[in-house]
Amino acid sequence: MRNREPDRGAPTATPLNVSYRIGRISHYLSGHWLDFGCADGGYVEELLARGLRAVSGVDVEDDRIHKARLRNLPNAEFSSFDGVTLPFGDELFDGAFLNEVLEHVADEKGALSEVRRVLKPGARLVVISPNRWFPVEGHNVAIGSGTICPAPLVPWLPERLTHNRMAARNYWPRELERIVREAGFAIEETSFIWPVLETYPWLPPRGVAWYQRNFRRWDHVPGLRRFGVSTLVVGVKPAA
Repeated sequence: MRNREPDRGAPTATPLNVSYRIGRISHYLSGHWLDFGCADGGYVEELLARGLRAVSGVDVEDDRIHKARLRNLPNAEFSSFDGVTLPFGDELFDGAFLNEVLEHVADEKGALSEVRRVLKPGARLVVISPNRWFPVEGHNVAIGSGTICPAPLVPWLPERLTHNRMAARNYWPRELERIVREAGFAIEETSFIWPVLETYPWLPPRGVAWYQRNFRRWDHVPGLRRFGVSTLVVGVKPAA
């Protein structure tokens, strides 16, 4: 990474993105989950609406936790943490949601180890992180004394050329699977997430409207689905 302090990323909780992403994992949702890197709590209301009994959100940014608390969501609690040790006991949660978070943490292995600690045996881990098959980098890339974002074709370049220029990591799907597996989880699902194009006003409105009506059809199309903007990996903590 180019900077010592990893980029924290911008919240992605636009309405269609929230509905789409949580819809993709809704069949896993039950009990009490951890939203690791919850930002301002934009996904928590949908997580509760889709079947969770309770959600505990954590983030390293105090201002984001303050905004999350202002939502006054029933059955949700939000806590700041130091990015290293979660403020919870062992084997408390039925699942954990890491949405566009792992690529920003200082220590991937340490973060997943800590998440695993607070999950019950049999609990699920959901990780959504940038997919290197998607041909556009959505985080800042250093070019000379400035930055560019979005950055076309950067994910397809050799990592040795881009590693020190990236504001955040991205992963080949098998690489993300390996990271989750090495953290002590069995892989249950690997799939892909499409962009929803809610935040690009310069795109032609009719084209965006057509895309938003149709993109869900491509979620499970062999070959094509691989080019989603993010990879979705679901892991399971083995039973004791």
